[in-house]
Amino acid sequence: MNFYGTLHGAFVNGLREILAHKMRSLLSMSGIILGVAALVAMVSIVQGMVGQFKGFIEMQGGIEKITISTESLPKEQEHLQDSAPGLTMTDVAAIRKLVPSVSHISPEVSVNFTTISRNGKEFRTRVTGTAADWLVINKRSVQKGRFLSDVDELSRAKVCVLGSLVVDEIFEPNENPIGQAVKVGGEWFTVIGVLNEYQMGGGSRGKNDKRRGPSRWMNGGCYIPIHTAMTNYTSTDALSSLYVRISSSEQLYDTVPQLDRVMLQAHSGFQDYSITTNEEMLSEFKKTENSFMISLGGVAFISLFIGGIGIMNVMLAAINERIREIGVRKAVGARGSDIFLQFLVETALVSSIGGLIGLALSVGITSVVAHVMAGTQMGGGISAMSVSPAVMLAGFAFSVGIGILSGVYPALRASRLDPIEALRYE
Repeated sequence: MNFYGTLHGAFVNGLREILAHKMRSLLSMSGIILGVAALVAMVSIVQGMVGQFKGFIEMQGGIEKITISTESLPKEQEHLQDSAPGLTMTDVAAIRKLVPSVSHISPEVSVNFTTISRNGKEFRTRVTGTAADWLVINKRSVQKGRFLSDVDELSRAKVCVLGSLVVDEIFEPNENPIGQAVKVGGEWFTVIGVLNEYQMGGGSRGKNDKRRGPSRWMNGGCYIPIHTAMTNYTSTDALSSLYVRISSSEQLYDTVPQLDRVMLQAHSGFQDYSITTNEEMLSEFKKTENSFMISLGGVAFISLFIGGIGIMNVMLAAINERIREIGVRKAVGARGSDIFLQFLVETALVSSIGGLIGLALSVGITSVVAHVMAGTQMGGGISAMSVSPAVMLAGFAFSVGIGILSGVYPALRASRLDPIEALRYE
């Protein structure tokens, strides 16, 4: 009989043994099932979180966005805190003049949370004074109307752009908000635009999804010209923060030191600011991802290793039960290699079936976690995750490999049995 015929026979015999001892086979593959399920599900969950975080970073302006925030003076300058200038429009002019890699710049004044009201309906959200470049820097778009312009800023116009959630709350369905008057705190403003709806993890899934986690933050908000905010709300020229966008991500590492030098010069040596990038946030998250992968991979490997030991023990017990069968097969002409292949194929079948069950279980675990997490602060972020074919293939290959390795010793032991002694065995 050729090799393929022997392999086919071993495959058929292996299936018969598994079906004849269903409970024993299920117990032997339980470790493989749990190991594969844990490995594939956890990797899928982590990958889903990482993918959604990258998407969130992109929606926040991408790698090209740099944030300059107010910061307490370092310890050596703490005694000069009252003299620190803070962020002002002077910084905007200095950056525009001295940092050529900056393509857009948007100063911001935070008015904090304020009630937006109209015709008896009201909604409490944050109000931000900003400039025309805000839209480009944050990679947002306008669904209706337009965004703030330089003319609005210079004329201190009482106009505003609303988030889609704010419009849902204070306007009637299908009512056009453009040109309508709304009360922002104690001041009346004209609505000139509505921002496009943002959904964490993909397209729109209804009004309630806007209310959760990052989606609520992104779909809320009221944006007014920065000088209007200074005149009507803060009564000061101090900025809350300053955002810049560079022409290309390749310029990031050169631009940050340039910004630091310009800011330090403009602030007369006072380090009352901090410069952060989305790339730093992404790097930190990747470190967390690596830690998760190492920890979860270790747990999954231990489960698979224990599963392999379980298969080996069951196969050794099966050999003791089938010593006479082995003796008979050798007596009628079966070679040691045929016996070895039979038991190795049987072990591979057990681990393969266990791996397939583990894959099915991992899909279920991933779906349950996604459903549960969809109702938390992560919003839709994790709900879009799925088990990728590559991860499933890797998990299955791992289970088969563990099964084959754990079956080598029992198969060798079976192939080396003396046929005479095996026939005498009771």
